[in-house]
Amino acid sequence: MPLRVSRRNQLRRKKSFRAFVVTLLLSFVTASNILGAQQAGGVPASGPRVKMVRSVAGTKGEPRGAAFVMSDPRTTFFVPDDRQVIIYFEWEAPRGTHHCEGTLRGPQGQLAVMSSFDYPATEPRFGGFWTVPLLENTAAGAWTFESHVDGESAGTLSFEIVSAKRPADLVKEKAEIPLTSAEIYARAVAASVLVEKLDSKGQPFDASSGFFIDDGLFVTAFRAIDGAHALRIRLANGKYVQSDSLIAWNRRQDWVLVKIDAGKNSNLPRASNSTLGIGDHCYWLDAKGDGGRVISDGQIVGKEEHPGWGERLSISGPFNSMAKGGPVLNEQGAVLGLLGGALPEIRRPSAGETLTLTSTVVPIGLVGPVSNTVLTSIQTLWTTSQLTMPVTALRDVSFGMITQGKPQKSKGLRPKEMKLEFTARDEFASVVIAFQGVESWKGTAQLQVYDVDNHLLVRTDPIKINLRSGEIQERAWSFLLAMQPGLYRADVTVGEEVAWREYFRMRE
Repeated sequence: MPLRVSRRNQLRRKKSFRAFVVTLLLSFVTASNILGAQQAGGVPASGPRVKMVRSVAGTKGEPRGAAFVMSDPRTTFFVPDDRQVIIYFEWEAPRGTHHCEGTLRGPQGQLAVMSSFDYPATEPRFGGFWTVPLLENTAAGAWTFESHVDGESAGTLSFEIVSAKRPADLVKEKAEIPLTSAEIYARAVAASVLVEKLDSKGQPFDASSGFFIDDGLFVTAFRAIDGAHALRIRLANGKYVQSDSLIAWNRRQDWVLVKIDAGKNSNLPRASNSTLGIGDHCYWLDAKGDGGRVISDGQIVGKEEHPGWGERLSISGPFNSMAKGGPVLNEQGAVLGLLGGALPEIRRPSAGETLTLTSTVVPIGLVGPVSNTVLTSIQTLWTTSQLTMPVTALRDVSFGMITQGKPQKSKGLRPKEMKLEFTARDEFASVVIAFQGVESWKGTAQLQVYDVDNHLLVRTDPIKINLRSGEIQERAWSFLLAMQPGLYRADVTVGEEVAWREYFRMRE
């Protein structure tokens, strides 16, 4: 790479330059394979589009998963002991094909090599690495590698070449080496628990997941305990522990810290929020019906702030209900968040609409530090109206809907149009339910309306239901829409059980 060389060295230099170009192209083909998922078209430029995420140099490295791992990151290289410099850049830019250029300049500012290529970025975050051979006559001094993407400056990296033997006591920089999928799976499974809800009779009726962040303290989604009278926890070793003791919780943010007597256990560390970026590779555990775990992986594909509810992340893959409350991990095995956090949904997809296969995650940064040691029982949450009765009598209802106005008996109780968004000008809303007799039964039914914080706003008088086997009867309730803008819940109960539930929204 020296500027002035002999004819023999010129030939050697040309050979090394060709090797550099081949290595460069092969590196980006590799990066394309490990980072891409689905190609999308480019986005027209409007201001700066490219952001450098990080850059690193070293002599040893390899692609691993969706990232490049530099096993000995450093900025000083010694000739002739070091034979190459590997340079890695990572950027954020719109999906699509990008024109990338790399320029290497020597100690006197002389242009050493330049190469360009087109790179199909299939995710917002992508990267590539260059391998630069170090020759015996490579000029000592400060070298600078500069990257451009689509004509924009996309970051520089400087390193020093020293003509001397590499010191035996050279202090190596710390490398953040991603764990393998097997290592992440083993750590996550060892720290995970199965959370069973128990009803008032001590019988299980639903199951979710959670994970330890300290000895005897695990975090799970608030929905994983909502409606329970106690919890039965299955540990990774198969042992069962029962608990109803909570340290802290947040209904809207959808997390809870549960205290159990489990002795020493495997814990998962929290990741720093500052390290979280769109396009980051992540892992999570899905749950099987027998309580087994299956590892899944994808990317962080979105971040949204919901006033009153807190931040949410989106990951590029689904999970089942038993996995709710389980950990989402980065490549170092640290927790980015927990599966769950879905807001009450009132919108139905229209016919033919394609659903995106993404899932919602509660960032671990929302889960507050444990500063208090006062335990609160689940029964206390019941008495303070913070828990929601589960829907357990679906068998008694064949149809239900909310609509505007009061039903006119002369035209039949069932209206033609469902409505889930109202304003005060609508004045009244009605709930129409078709009760079914799977077998003969009789009892009472009642409508109850709650705000989003589970405060009871409307409770109608109970009506009597008497059904023969196979019979269907319709009933309707109307209520005044004298409510502030926000989200509300309508429950229809049969006796002491909830048989039907729907959410609706009040607009300005």
